[in-house]
Amino acid sequence: MNIIILGKGYVGTALFDCLNKTFDEDTDCVNIYSKAELDYTDRSTLVNRITPETWVINTCGYTGRPNVDACEDNKDDTWYYNVCVPMKIMSSCKEVGAHFVHVSSGCIYDGYDKDYTENDEPNFGLLSNESSWYSKTKHAGEMSLKNEPAHILRIRMPFCATWSERNVLTKLIKYDNVIDCVNSMTNLEDFCLFISHYITQKEPKPGLYNVVNPGKLPTSEILYMLRKYSLENPNWNTITLDELYKTTKAKRSNCVLSDQKIENMNLQLPDVLSSLNRCCKQLRTTKQEQ
Repeated sequence: MNIIILGKGYVGTALFDCLNKTFDEDTDCVNIYSKAELDYTDRSTLVNRITPETWVINTCGYTGRPNVDACEDNKDDTWYYNVCVPMKIMSSCKEVGAHFVHVSSGCIYDGYDKDYTENDEPNFGLLSNESSWYSKTKHAGEMSLKNEPAHILRIRMPFCATWSERNVLTKLIKYDNVIDCVNSMTNLEDFCLFISHYITQKEPKPGLYNVVNPGKLPTSEILYMLRKYSLENPNWNTITLDELYKTTKAKRSNCVLSDQKIENMNLQLPDVLSSLNRCCKQLRTTKQEQ
């Protein structure tokens, strides 16, 4: 098996570390590239690097820094990297017959009418008047791949056990003002293990998959867990969504995704509370070591 990970960001780097441990008998089979190292936007460049046995995992995308508000100011780049680039990679994979995995987002839903499944039409995506530009492009990216042999994996509010600026837990520690909304979450370590199991299945079926940890958490419960491990911000102040939107350029997605589909495949992730507890414990340990 040959695995090429596109993107050296938060998800791509974690996935590279995980898969190298999983396939440690042949570490040369897992490679990770930035766009500068391998121009995956160029069809011929990528085609010459992959074979029918290759799994191409796309973790690149435009999320905005420090948050999705930046996407409102950089709409062209956001559209290009979240919509056009996945299509270019898919085209290259189709030409060769390689497998294509695209890491997407569950931020294309909003509200608590139900736990959203892969069959539910996004209500906070391209056709919504309320959604952020980022959410619109993530939905558009999925739409462009809908009829292609792509494996689309949606994650939500990714968190992990490292002090990354992209980790939801470290973001919450940094923020003074927080909103208390219920959401699905994806532990990054669990997600990486999911991919290692998913791609080694016998003929995994292309399509949409919500890859979230079972359970749903309000922000207040996450803060409680952080406090438990002395990871508290003394300035925490709970505000309403209306108050938040006075200081942001774009609205935020708050929703719960169903993980029934991956549960039926026997690929369900660990319970969100157990993974959250583990990550907070490790964050405290590494903080003490610093």
